[in-house]
Amino acid sequence: MIGGLGSGKTKAGTARLVLLMVQDRGTNAAYYMPTYDLLRLRAISGLEEELENLGLPYLTNRSDYTIKVANYGTIILRSYDNPQRIVAYEVAHSIVDELDTLPKDKAALVWRKITERNRQKCLHPQGNTIGCVTTPDQGFNGFIYSRWYKNKTPFHEVIKAPSISNPFIPDGYIEQIKENYDSVLAKLYLDGEIVSLTANKVYHFFDRGNHHSDRILYDDDNHIMVGVDFNIGGCCAIVSVVEERAPITVDEFISHDTRDFCIRLSKYQKEGRRITVYPDASGQSQRTNASRSDIDIIRDSGYFVDCPRANPPIRDRVNAVNGLLSHYKWLINTDNCPNLTEALEAQGYDGRGVPEKYNEHPAIDDWVDAAGYFINRKWSLSRPIFETDIGMAI
Repeated sequence: MIGGLGSGKTKAGTARLVLLMVQDRGTNAAYYMPTYDLLRLRAISGLEEELENLGLPYLTNRSDYTIKVANYGTIILRSYDNPQRIVAYEVAHSIVDELDTLPKDKAALVWRKITERNRQKCLHPQGNTIGCVTTPDQGFNGFIYSRWYKNKTPFHEVIKAPSISNPFIPDGYIEQIKENYDSVLAKLYLDGEIVSLTANKVYHFFDRGNHHSDRILYDDDNHIMVGVDFNIGGCCAIVSVVEERAPITVDEFISHDTRDFCIRLSKYQKEGRRITVYPDASGQSQRTNASRSDIDIIRDSGYFVDCPRANPPIRDRVNAVNGLLSHYKWLINTDNCPNLTEALEAQGYDGRGVPEKYNEHPAIDDWVDAAGYFINRKWSLSRPIFETDIGMAI
């Protein structure tokens, strides 16, 4: 079932799994999701709801991630976080939820590990079954497209489920997605359509004329935000302010390393002004980047640091930037930021379908990365979730 956000995919997956257990008494089943947090928040509660609706007694072990259904079998829940843990059990039926959130190679590995577990003897007329419910997040580059569109076989059926097909979607949900995402991703997330995520330049919504602002840094700006990508010999930094809850990038500069970055950043210090740095969170010790010691250098210099434990996936940063650009919510002083402007216009995709990277620094990827760390940290595109009388949808 390939569907949009809120189309009821997880509801369909949990209902299908419980139905198969009822039809095939004495067998075990498995439910898979990207993280154990999602299993706790959505899969377990969804399965429990289905069992209660049918009046089937069950016992949930949240530490083992199992649900034992009296007189029927056991439901095993596993995450994609570590595919090597998908071992040492057998089930007759499985549901694989949001598989296409994974890159193609990892999704293929997870799918193989799941099929290896799906071998318990059963009496179901269809034999062992695996159902997949997902949004087509990876577009034409994903496992879903390769497995069930490009290489279609008579042994599976693709069910399309646009968001609007769910009658329980609350008012404003679809408009919220359209407002947050660019038009390409909105089509993917609302219609469940396979779209090309690499056919254009990475930041194909950027236009230096339409996204230009004459805004400069004023003395009375009491809070500035600085995104930075650390590379020895080419640390790229962008300086932004926020007006009406939207970012305006007003300046850029290059430094040699972390200490030089702090020295150059000092020119923006003024009494009463707060400076927050949004750095590269990579911790590779052989490079000058935002490892713990580098963050300490920034903080010791009197600046605030807003940094996650690890960098977000590249695609999340790209989507956050394009989401703002497509709705003209991020403006740039292109006169003061010629390097950032050129980078947004120039960066394309390589043969693997990921944004181009360069070995020499500073390079165009360094500038867009610096912007992406800041924007994704402040305007990340988390999927909207809503709850109805029949359960939670995403």
